[in-house]
Amino acid sequence: MKQSIVKWGLLAALSTSAMPAFAVRWFEVELIAFAQKDASQIREDFSVETPPLPTEKRLDLLTQGYNNVGHQSCLSGDPNYDPRSVTERFTKSQSSWYCDDDINYVERYDILPVMPVSEPLEHMQSMYLLAPEQLKFESIRKKLERKGHTAILHTGWRFPDQSKKRAPNVVVYGGKKYTEPASYIYNQTHDDNFISLLERETKPTIKSGGDSLWELDGTMKIHIRHYLYVTSNFDYRYISDIGELESARMSQFTRVYSGDIHYLDHPKMGIIFQIRKYKH
Repeated sequence: MKQSIVKWGLLAALSTSAMPAFAVRWFEVELIAFAQKDASQIREDFSVETPPLPTEKRLDLLTQGYNNVGHQSCLSGDPNYDPRSVTERFTKSQSSWYCDDDINYVERYDILPVMPVSEPLEHMQSMYLLAPEQLKFESIRKKLERKGHTAILHTGWRFPDQSKKRAPNVVVYGGKKYTEPASYIYNQTHDDNFISLLERETKPTIKSGGDSLWELDGTMKIHIRHYLYVTSNFDYRYISDIGELESARMSQFTRVYSGDIHYLDHPKMGIIFQIRKYKH
């Protein structure tokens, strides 16, 4: 009898120690980022100095997804993705080309694909990008486009239940490529329905450099503490009426419920997103 008690005690202990690996809840988030229809007509000036986008614990799931689109286009014979040099194209116009899946196709884009591509995965081992066929907002995106909004990005990813300290800042970028001019003006505004993550006291700033910039650039962090919390920081870049490259910052912190559709509003852009339970 005593041996049986000891045996069952050991089994219970082993079962308990193994539970966290299987008990972690998983979720998926889907989002659509789009440019506002009348963004070019907005005249507000919110020129301020904004803090840099989060640099710690960044997780980039999109670059591989964009590269997958480029690789597929190359394989299909799209001349825009011809990996040969200009000289090779003219001297060997009839020759075939090899589509290396290690090529950085992102640097070849002038406008990034709206939907990055990934294999349809179903595991719960590490965070991963959702495949296009796993997304559920196609009808919403088409409705936005019919109303005159320009979709910048439609994507999503799966993630485990993580604390604020452990959750990564998932990199979110897309849209047109801009070459940064000598003067680069930042604008910032926020919706009073949300908590701004920026300091109240700000100063005008000038940015300079020659790097390529994307129309949408930012991060989205989702952590759980009884509720789901979303911390988002986005820069939306655009050309002003006088031809200058400007950037409007949208920073928001929101508490959300799984299954609800949420809307982050900004005079220049908007983001619709939903967090859903995955296998629980």
